[in-house]
Order: sequence, then structure tokens, then C-alpha cells
Amino acid sequence: MRRTKWGWQGTMVLTLLLALLLQGCSGGPANNEPVNAGTNNPPAASGTEEPPATGAEAEELEPYEVSIVYFGTPQRDDALVEEKINEYLKEKINTTVDLRPIASSEYKQKTELMLNTGEAVDLMFTASWLGFTSNVTKGAFLELDELLDQHGQGIKETIHPLYLEAPRYKGKLYAVPTNKEITQGLSLTYRKDIVDKYSIPIEDINTMDDLEPWFELLKEKEPQLILNYVAGGGDNLMYETKSNYRPIGPTPEKMTLFLYDYTSTGDVEVKSVLDPEIVDINKKEYELYRKYYEKGYINSDAATTTTNVSDLRKQGKIWMQRAVWKPGADIELKIATDNQYDFVSHVVEEPIVTTDLATGSMMSIARTSKNPERAMMVLNYLHTDPYLINLIVNGIEDQHYKKVGDNRIEPIADSGYGSTALFWVIGNQLLNYLKPGQPDDLYTGWQEFNDNATRSPLLGFVFDDASVKNELSQLVAIINEYKTISSGAIPNPSQLIDERNTKFKAAGIEKVQAEVQKQIDAWFAEK
Repeated sequence: MRRTKWGWQGTMVLTLLLALLLQGCSGGPANNEPVNAGTNNPPAASGTEEPPATGAEAEELEPYEVSIVYFGTPQRDDALVEEKINEYLKEKINTTVDLRPIASSEYKQKTELMLNTGEAVDLMFTASWLGFTSNVTKGAFLELDELLDQHGQGIKETIHPLYLEAPRYKGKLYAVPTNKEITQGLSLTYRKDIVDKYSIPIEDINTMDDLEPWFELLKEKEPQLILNYVAGGGDNLMYETKSNYRPIGPTPEKMTLFLYDYTSTGDVEVKSVLDPEIVDINKKEYELYRKYYEKGYINSDAATTTTNVSDLRKQGKIWMQRAVWKPGADIELKIATDNQYDFVSHVVEEPIVTTDLATGSMMSIARTSKNPERAMMVLNYLHTDPYLINLIVNGIEDQHYKKVGDNRIEPIADSGYGSTALFWVIGNQLLNYLKPGQPDDLYTGWQEFNDNATRSPLLGFVFDDASVKNELSQLVAIINEYKTISSGAIPNPSQLIDERNTKFKAAGIEKVQAEVQKQIDAWFAEK
């Protein structure tokens, strides 16, 4: 598939980030320097390879149980998998584990309670979208640089170097990211059978305006399709914005109000949604969505529905969606529909490594850990040992899956384990067994994708909101008050944008903007 840049390059990242805020989800410029910092190729996940030595034999270590709190639905056979893990790690490093999966709907609330009450925890899944930075600033997680040097050499040898730049605060490392794709492009993704049936030239569709004639055709010819699905108030699209605009992270619930303009001189100018150019873009996009809603191209319950798009996709109701893209993304969508539909994408924004994306899935060591050294040893095994990572991700061979090749499996239906998305949550995904439909070169494709991605000039920047917490709280409340504007379901969107922006100004958005600019300038000066 040809990958192209387009007029609204950089703006769909804002869509993704605001969607995280407004819909409770998990999830940028061409003139920046390329990453071009290759990593070692990961070994094939044969299940028999030994991890790098940790520097300590099992008999020299006191027994210790490492608790692992992670983002995942509890499964029937968790205890069986835990028993197998314990057999393995006890022999390796005299360690057992306590697997503590927490369902996504409860994860943030329960883990915040653990951290606030000082509950003893060793490894804990965290992410930019789970308040990672705020937990760091309040001392919930330990600094990891020394622990990584002493007991995580395997991690340092296999993970992309940029991953260890992103989860830092004031120069100190506080988490180890899951080793997977380091960034994501953005695309318009389509059901392939519909594209083929009507000979739709998806390579020529680069804006939401370009979709209008196809919306009109399919409204008549395929009335069962939802042409443009919007849930819970829609997105802040910014679909025509300049290619050098990007959202500032890594706190999407606060920072999607601000964009940076990366100029050829290397300066970063912070702009807010009150900027006249951005106001005009907002009004154009919201008026377009209002027109599409009135014509029936958007679902009638766009302002209120909470139905997951993946459920509708399985039902065959979704034709097109704005989606993240990486090698194998279309195949993942096919698998998610139980192989009912093929998908094809046109990439409309090239990938850039941002702090948000590079910190979207990580493990930290809680300050309440009684043995941080052992916790890091376990984390090192999860990043380097094919047997262990596939045990925790896929379960037990011949009980939860069948091996059909050196690095390929077929899951056993209703086996009691392996149905959740642990592959992107824990350890090194590049060591995971391949599943039906995934190409043999999937992980080498990711490796190339990571190495060629563009680096954001703000990679590693973290905004300290201590001096503007009250203002940010008010701004977020205003976002929630007006989030349905972008659904298309609300009349007079331009008038409402003016009303919203007046409230933004009164709430102190300009003060926050000035503070963001000040901290970025200071950050660059220190670098």
C-alpha cells in the first residue's frame, strides 16, 4: 500500500487524543529528524531459548513473590498459568508471581486506590492515558535507571532506544514500555468488499470532504451501512490543519487544547484553540459534520451512543473509519471480525514518535515494592524469554493453543485462557507467537516501521501542571460540556464554538498556554 502525506497531516493525532478524553479510551512533522536508531532484531519465539543471564543464580537468592498488576480481564485458567510461571521462575531466579489482572472498566480506579493507600505492589501496568505522569509526580513509582542497568540488560539490548527516552520525568526513568510498534500512522480504513464493488479510489480520498460523493452513493446503494460512525460526541477532527501542527502531550485529558507549530528554525510555538486559524478550522469541520448528520451519513445517536465500533464492525455495519495504522493493522481488523471481512487502508498521516504513543503501554515498579531488584529481574525475563512471555500471553501449549509451526499457533476455542489483549500489555510483543492470519514477517515489519518513524521534537517533554491545576480542571469541564458539538447532532455548531471559546478564555486558557510555552522553552534550553 502506498503511504502518502496530505493536507491534514498531523491533525488526526488530535482526533485520537481527544477521543481518549471524551470517550474514556485506552490509543506527528515531516521536517523533524528521522529516528534512524535501529535495535537488535529479536530472536524467534521458539519457546526454548534462554534469556540473558541476570547475574545471580537461583540458589543465591532468597525466595520472593512478585505481584504483577495488569490491564486484562481475569480468565478462568489464570491460576493454572500462574502455577506454570512459578515452576519456571522458581528454577531460574527463586521467584514466584502473583498475577493480578484487572478489567479495563475498573483498572484506573482500582490501581489509583492501591497506590494511594500504599498497598504492596511490585510490577504495575501504566500508560500515558492512565495518569502515568501524575503518579510519577506524587511518588507512586520508583526510579528505574539503576535497576535497569543492574538487572535489565536484556531489556536495554532488545528495546528501541527511543522507548527509554519517553517515560522520563526530570531526566529519570520511571517505566519500561512494552516492546511493540513504537508509533502509529493514521489512516482511513475501509471494508475491502465495498471498495471493490463500487471501484472506490481510496488513494484519492484525503479529507472528509472527499468522502461526500461516496457517502451519497452508499446511502442509496447500501442503506444497512453506517457511513460515518460517531460515538459519544465525536472527535475534534482538525482535519485540514497545517502539517506542522501537532498536539502537545503526554496528558491528553489536558493538553489537546494546545498545538505546537514546529517551524524550520526548530522553534516550537504553542497555540491554543483560540487561535483564529484554528477557530476557522474548527468551524469548518463542525459545519461539515452537521451537514453530514442532516443528510443521514452519521448515525442518529452520535451524541449519546456508547456502542463500541468493534461490535458494529463484526456485524458488518461499518464501511469506513478513521483508524491507527501500523504493519498488519488491516489483518488485525480482519481477525477481530472473526475473519468475516477484509480491510484496506489509505495512510493519511505518517507515523511520528511522540511521548504519548511511546508511553501508551508500560510497566512500572511501585514504591511499595519490597524487592524492586527481583521485580526488575522478572520484567527482564518478560522482555527476553520467549517461553515465559508466550506462557503469560497465550497460556499452556496443548491446553490453550496448538503449536502449528516454530513460531505460529492456533488458539483453542473456549480453552479458558488467551482471549484477552495481553500481547500489547506485557513484555516483548515481538516474541509473541503468530496467530492465524498474521504474516510471517509481521514483527520484522514492525522493526522497520519503528526504525523509520519520525521523531517528535517534543519526545520526552512532560508538562508540570502544578501551577495551573485549577485552570486545567475548568477547561476539561468545558470540553465535556461542549463535546457533542463535533457529533454533527447539535444545530448551530459555529455559534457554540464561539460560546465555548469565550468560556475557555474566562477559565484561563491563555495562562495555561503561556505556562506550556515557558516549560517547553526551558526544556529545550536544558537539552
